[in-house]
Amino acid sequence: MNTETLKTLLFLLAGGVMCAALHWLIGVAQRSIVRRFVPSLQDSDNAPASLKNLIFEWIANALRTLVWMLYFVLLIYLMPQTRTQIESVGSMLARLRGGIIEWLQDRGIKVVIVIVVIIFLMRFASALIKTIFTLFERSAVARDEIAARRRLETLSVIFRGAVQTIISFVGLMILLQQLHVDITPILASAGVVGIAVGFGAQSLIKDLFSGLLILLEEQYSVGDTVKIGDIAGTVEQLTLRVTRIRGLDGSLTTIPNGTITTVSNMSKDWSRVVLDVEVNYAEDIDRAMNIMLEAARQMREEHPQDIIEEPSMLGVDKLSYTGATLRLMVKTTPTKHFEIGRELRRRIKLAFEREGIKAPLPPLT
Repeated sequence: MNTETLKTLLFLLAGGVMCAALHWLIGVAQRSIVRRFVPSLQDSDNAPASLKNLIFEWIANALRTLVWMLYFVLLIYLMPQTRTQIESVGSMLARLRGGIIEWLQDRGIKVVIVIVVIIFLMRFASALIKTIFTLFERSAVARDEIAARRRLETLSVIFRGAVQTIISFVGLMILLQQLHVDITPILASAGVVGIAVGFGAQSLIKDLFSGLLILLEEQYSVGDTVKIGDIAGTVEQLTLRVTRIRGLDGSLTTIPNGTITTVSNMSKDWSRVVLDVEVNYAEDIDRAMNIMLEAARQMREEHPQDIIEEPSMLGVDKLSYTGATLRLMVKTTPTKHFEIGRELRRRIKLAFEREGIKAPLPPLT
């Protein structure tokens, strides 16, 4: 090994050491900037702080990648100068290596840049989407919304997968163009395959699309009490393809999302107890109404966290040949109307017995 080769190797070694030092210094500078400009990062609900930290982190990653790319370019440009001194093989291997080096100098750098940019964009997009959805998940946890957190986790995975797939496909097409490969047949074939798959899996695509809309529009979530068609129960599992409902009798019904046209959600925002009580015509209607309303108000005082508004007495809702039907409405928190309704019926029955209010007599035959 002559002096020129030794100098080149020492120069490359020094360049590698310098790149490693720059890599370390960029990390130190990043941590210093984060401590200075993002002082409230410890607050888990601080969205701007988390986004700033993500931006600083990926700027540092981009700078590190740029440093090592420059070193790689330097290495490629120095290799032709030292090739004749390093080679100890025959002329065929020398011509092959020369062709590889020439290709690297002509197209290789562009190909490497495209690959690095694709990987960087995929990882950055994934991290950005994950950070954004994590912030929403933390706010949902702070509000104790487990179903909302599950929905956001599902959407996060879906969006990350979709964005990475798009970036990968576009990057692959650009990479093939840099390699001077005609991508027109590939795009045409992909279009034909996409059409064939679309026709062959229409029901599956319809289910997936409907499931995505259900999640985005928050039509219902896991734990909600819903009625879909003739099926009523609690949503036990919600995926992009199917909804699983557990009925009152314990049966688990699986419904493809594409077949869902109408949903009655009994757990959305609030619920209501509609209580119809029939009394005898001989009784004082106003007195019976006041007894029912007083029982409901007393129950609201005992359960203010479940009954969110003042009970409302609508009055005589129906007159039949047996008696008069009085209607009372009570607004409750979601899914509490079943429990509140049962307890309210019990209290009204006891109050009627205590006050001597009689139910209608059964019809005589």
